[in-house]
Amino acid sequence: MSAIVVTTLAELEPGDVLVAVDGEKRNRPLTVATPLGPVESGSPVQGVRFEPPTGSILDWVFYPSQMDGRQMEVLRS
Repeated sequence: MSAIVVTTLAELEPGDVLVAVDGEKRNRPLTVATPLGPVESGSPVQGVRFEPPTGSILDWVFYPSQMDGRQMEVLRS
C-alpha cells in the first residue's frame, strides 16, 4: 500500500484506509466502504461511508462540509 494525502472526500476510493487527519494519527484507521455519494437512497445529502471499526455499532459517515480542505493521509493499494 502506498501513502497519499488527499484534501477532499471525493478523492477517496473503496478500500482506502484513512490513517491520519491534519497530521494526527487515528487510533482506529477507517476503511472506505462506499465513495462519496448519497448517504441513503434518494437523499440529497452526500457523504463517504466507512466500515465500522471492530466493536463499534455506529454508522461511520464523513461529510464534505466537515472534511474537505483537511489533509487526510490515506493508504491505497
